[in-house]
Amino acid sequence: MAIDRRAIKHMNNENGYALLGTLLILVLLIVIGMAATTNTSLEIQIAGNDRIHKETFYQADGGTQIGIRLVEESIGNVGPFTALDADGILIDPDSPNNTILIVDPALVDNEDLTRNQNTMSDTARDLAYFPGGYDAALPDPNISTHTNIIADGVTSTVAGAGLQMLAGYEGKGKGTAGGGGQILYSIYSQHMGRSQSESVVKVEWRHVIGLELEGRY
Repeated sequence: MAIDRRAIKHMNNENGYALLGTLLILVLLIVIGMAATTNTSLEIQIAGNDRIHKETFYQADGGTQIGIRLVEESIGNVGPFTALDADGILIDPDSPNNTILIVDPALVDNEDLTRNQNTMSDTARDLAYFPGGYDAALPDPNISTHTNIIADGVTSTVAGAGLQMLAGYEGKGKGTAGGGGQILYSIYSQHMGRSQSESVVKVEWRHVIGLELEGRY
């Protein structure tokens, strides 16, 4: 049987091997690059979501401070808040703005501890804080980021201590005593943040009766 030397020559020809190897390496590099790009994109999304979560939490935490301040202001006022415009926006003499919406002017009178974060919403709140300002003319002012706050307090007595001293030369004796009353407030702050994020923070605030500040509103 005759051997076709030309066929054997073509079979042993390695021309084009380098090109094939280069193409395989290029495909591998493309796959690695695509994987790295996808991973980087996911990391950016995770970092962005974490930033939004922290931002929403700290906004809610800041809302508790607003709640505490206005609870104390309400206690210091004789009657409900009166420094409100036609839309219920608090008129602050120290920093005029349109960021705090007062829904319940008699904040100090709230004594319903059945309310909690599950009952708080855009329609069930005592006050609200709008970082960008509140505009009642908008179709839905609550679309923008904002913080809803409710505050409820219960009045109770504070346990005291007594000391009676016998001092006949001073008369019938001298006595000292301590105690009094307090209002324990539960303050919930719900911040509705960007990308439909939400965070709720609760604090307990104790007001000692007799240490009222002068109400400005």
